[in-house]
Parts: sequence; structure tokens; C-alpha cells
Amino acid sequence: MIPSLFTIGPFTVYGYGLFVALGFLFGTLYTVRAASRDGISRDVSLDVIVWVFVAGLLGARVLYILTDLDYYLASPLLMLKVWEGGLVYYGGFLAAVPVFFIVSGKYGINPLKFADSISKGLVLGHIFGRFGCFTKGCCYGLENNAFGLVFPELNDHLRHLPTQLYEAAGLALIFLALNSVKKKYDGQILQMYLALYGLLRFMVEFLRGDFRGPSFLALSVSQWISLGLLSAAVILRIAFSGKKKNANPRV
Repeated sequence: MIPSLFTIGPFTVYGYGLFVALGFLFGTLYTVRAASRDGISRDVSLDVIVWVFVAGLLGARVLYILTDLDYYLASPLLMLKVWEGGLVYYGGFLAAVPVFFIVSGKYGINPLKFADSISKGLVLGHIFGRFGCFTKGCCYGLENNAFGLVFPELNDHLRHLPTQLYEAAGLALIFLALNSVKKKYDGQILQMYLALYGLLRFMVEFLRGDFRGPSFLALSVSQWISLGLLSAAVILRIAFSGKKKNANPRV
């Protein structure tokens, strides 16, 4: 809606880049604070977060470029303009997960314990990211005259559902849910995040009106990844239930 906020000399501050930066800042601060309660030092948390963020940023950009590869091959320098928009969350998530486990292992910390903390910070940062999408005008919804908004960058003068705000609201509820649970075992918050966000994203995808890439069995790639997150949550639930049962046998 407001791609560029203001310009100072040759520098332009873009709403998308600003919100992504704010998301990283507040998500990091919250993660470090949550991790410290679990006995993970500030320095270790910051090191892991930086590696995860870099991997996530690269993964999110690469997947976005792949969705419109011909366009970027024609103008390769545009691949570097991340601050103007063009990130796919799931691309970043999939790239960040293996890096997270590798770096966590390097520091000898319990990855599930830290994943619980980083899940909360990730949701908080993602909320800011969706506001960035709204300012950019990307990730818009289907045409809807009753509840839609006009996104100037589309140049179609039509009203589209502000699905960026819908997802931001859903993420806010997930953030509250994750912070309202009294944690009973390591990995519980991660499990909840995978289930709740997977469900949220799966539903919001039905309302999206932008290009979603190829579809399989009438579902977008993001919806299939969402189903993967939901499946992972179920698997973790089963695994954790077994551990709790073995740890507390009935006699």
C-alpha cells in the first residue's frame, strides 16, 4: 500500500525492508529473553539466531526467485534487492531448519529446548513481516468488492482481500497461545507452532489471489508444506507421548 515510506538524499526507506528489520529485531530480543529462562546464554542464542536468519533470508529469496525465474534471469541485479520485497516464508523456514540443528549441535545445546524459544520469536517477527507485505502490496487476496482494498501496485483498480492482515492477526493469536501454555516438556511449543501455523497458512492460502506457483491436486505448494508441518506436529506429539509414558510408568 505504501512501498516507500520516505527518502533521504539518495536513500529510500521501504516499508517492506523496515518491517522485516523490525521483525528480526523484536523476534531476536524475545527469543534471547525466552531462551535465557531455559538456561541458554545470550551469546549462544545470538550466534544461532544470526546463522538461522541468514539461512532463512537466502532460502526465502531463492524460492521467490524460482517462482519467476525468467524475470530475474533477464535482470540478475534485481535478485539482490531484497529490501523491495520478494521473500517466500516457507523457503526461508525450510532452509533455516537444518542450519538451526547444525549450529545448535555445534554449541551442544538441546535443539528442542531452544526451538521452543525460537518458535515464539519467529511468530513475533513473522507478524511484522506480514505488515511489510501489506505495505509492499504483495501476498494479496482474491478480488472482493465488499471486504477488499485497492492495492496501487497491482494497477488493476480492483479490491482484493488484505490476506496479509488476516495472517498477521492469526499469527498474533498463535503468539498469545504459545505464551499462555505452561511448558511440560522440551519441544512442546515447537509442536504447537507447527500445528497452529500449518493450519493457519493452509486456510489463508484459499484466500490468496497472487500467483501461487504450480498446484498439485488443487492445492498450492505452500498448502502441501503446511500439511507437512501438521504431519510433523502429529509425529512429534506421538514421540513425546511415548517418552512421557516411559518416564512415568504405571505400577
